[in-house]
Amino acid sequence: DAKVAAATLAAGESATWSTNEQRHVYLVAPTGSIRVNGIDAQARDGVAITGESSITVEAVTDCEVVLVDSR
Repeated sequence: DAKVAAATLAAGESATWSTNEQRHVYLVAPTGSIRVNGIDAQARDGVAITGESSITVEAVTDCEVVLVDSR
């Protein structure tokens, strides 16, 4: 059971993904710099998240983001 989402964000924009704390979320920004729940990540950095019910991605620079939400 997995869900895949993608977004293109301009610098300063943000997007929030709601999930269940028991699910595992992996996201990457192929381009641009992002901040995920307050933690900075650069282009092509993989971000693995568990135990969160809400994930907010802020665009530090123009970016693309791909997110996978799975069990």
